[in-house]
Amino acid sequence: MTDDTANNAAKITALSERLAFFFSNANLRQDKWMRTELQKSGCLTLDNLLKFQTIKNISEDKELLKRAANGEDSAYGERIKKLIVLDEDRGEIRRVESFDWKTMGDGSALSLYVKNIPLAEDEGKGQRYAVSRDDVKALFEQYGRVAIVNLRFGRKDGEKRATALGKAIVEFEDEQGIAKAIEDLVTAENENGGDGEDVKAEPKTVLELNGSKLEVEKMLPHKMFQDKDVKNKRSREEGNEAQCTEDPNVEVKVEFEPVTLDWEKGCVIALTGLNSEKCDRESIREAVSDILQVSKDVKTSGLYVDYSRGQSDAKLRLKDAGKGDLMKELVDKLSDGSVMIAGEKVASAKILEGDEEIEYWKEFIKFLNDKKRQNEEEKASKRRRFSGGGRGRGRGRGRR
Repeated sequence: MTDDTANNAAKITALSERLAFFFSNANLRQDKWMRTELQKSGCLTLDNLLKFQTIKNISEDKELLKRAANGEDSAYGERIKKLIVLDEDRGEIRRVESFDWKTMGDGSALSLYVKNIPLAEDEGKGQRYAVSRDDVKALFEQYGRVAIVNLRFGRKDGEKRATALGKAIVEFEDEQGIAKAIEDLVTAENENGGDGEDVKAEPKTVLELNGSKLEVEKMLPHKMFQDKDVKNKRSREEGNEAQCTEDPNVEVKVEFEPVTLDWEKGCVIALTGLNSEKCDRESIREAVSDILQVSKDVKTSGLYVDYSRGQSDAKLRLKDAGKGDLMKELVDKLSDGSVMIAGEKVASAKILEGDEEIEYWKEFIKFLNDKKRQNEEEKASKRRRFSGGGRGRGRGRGRR
């Protein structure tokens, strides 16, 4: 093996690790930017990923990133193939299984709550961590692959600056890892998330980091999902602790003015039989805009393409109700194949009427209200946090 070949292989391994992290459930639970991008289009482009600092630090060679995304690395290949798929023609990466809160959960079932993480004095700034996330990760990986390590921060009364608390959340990638760690590190009294007070039983193993003996508990579900007694028990111990990350799984009840629409009949075209691998909103817009006599610019066209990558159905909604004749012409041409989308004929095209049209608008209005509720809940959640997260801080992009 030549030096260049060995160097490229090492880079592919490092890039594979980064892709496995960025597209993981653990990262997507807290990385709002990644979640938003994947929700919008179902994918991230290679060009976008090459802007990530920790990827740039490894290599800016798109071909190496492609090889990593295709699962060529011997260490990460199988994990990558189960997690993501690369569309080489479009230069896009998507998850094999879309991220969904209901199925992915809050991560607590795979997580440990760790105390006594070593601290050091940061002159004029209070306490800081004397170890890195990688140090903590390496210590716990003897039990299984660690998905993410979150070091905890909080404020004391009257202080503006958050300070290190000497605590961390360690999340494993799978149930095998967390089970081994709990069996070895957690006492029976702490398996249910106890606060550790007056516990005489010792775990099988006590881990040490920089001479500090770590206390390990099984992580509780998020406070919104705990019963009252357990909430009070942990809240006494945590005090005014705060994560220096976005915690997107906070369920906050909010009130807001619901969205209502005065919609007009005959403005929606339903399409079926689209090529789910090739089709996207841009190719649909490109195919239909000229016949509908609308601009191809999203902001000014007055045409809304209701479609997500990977689907075989779509809806076209026009703002202008006076384009009925043009809509009928488009439906005819789509039906006979004289107009194709992404190079292929659609299975069917029709203008929605009657109950189908009413149901579409009900679902669309529900979507708008769900989106508005989510935005309001995220705003409320941010107001409850002591400090922010996102891409530039905490556990966001480029962190573990």
